[in-house]
Amino acid sequence: MNFFEKLKKVLVANIAYTVVLVFGLILFLYFTNGDLIGGVLTALSALVVYVCIASLYGEYKKIPNAPAKPAAKKPAKRKK
Repeated sequence: MNFFEKLKKVLVANIAYTVVLVFGLILFLYFTNGDLIGGVLTALSALVVYVCIASLYGEYKKIPNAPAKPAAKKPAKRKK
């Protein structure tokens, strides 16, 4: 089975994803005004930013919170 036959079988079996993919490609071409290189560079830079933010957020979540400060002690009552 060659590449195109496999691709056709996958696209037909997952028709919902295929429709969304085609719709997304049409919107991509519309919003980039046909400038494919600029659009691809924009999409790649957005992907890099997303991956960096996800990685930094994961590292942020690993750091434990600072321990809570102990409550201030009440002054002892003076005995007369």
